[in-house]
Amino acid sequence: MTQHKTYLTEMSARAAYSKAARSQLVEARAKLDNIRATIKQAAATGRLQPSEPLNRALGAMEVNFAAAETQLRVLQKSGGHNWEEERHELDEAWENLARSIAILVTRFSDESRD
Repeated sequence: MTQHKTYLTEMSARAAYSKAARSQLVEARAKLDNIRATIKQAAATGRLQPSEPLNRALGAMEVNFAAAETQLRVLQKSGGHNWEEERHELDEAWENLARSIAILVTRFSDESRD
């Protein structure tokens, strides 16, 4: 009985974490879409001349978003006993995504003309 209760607790924790991560992913996608739109608008108005470093930063952000999305799917499909390991992988993917967003925002700020 205790083993079953532990399993249910793990499954419940995984479901709660997964739900929170899904919400973060939706929020991150909205933020990324906003950043992309801001860059496009700045380029259209002449406040920004897109550069190779900016395009690389934008590409890295998209790659890291896709990696976080993939890790979330892996976590959602993981078994009860290895979800903590998958959670760690997802946490790393989130850190990489956050870092790439920060780099992109900095690059945009550096290159835009006010």
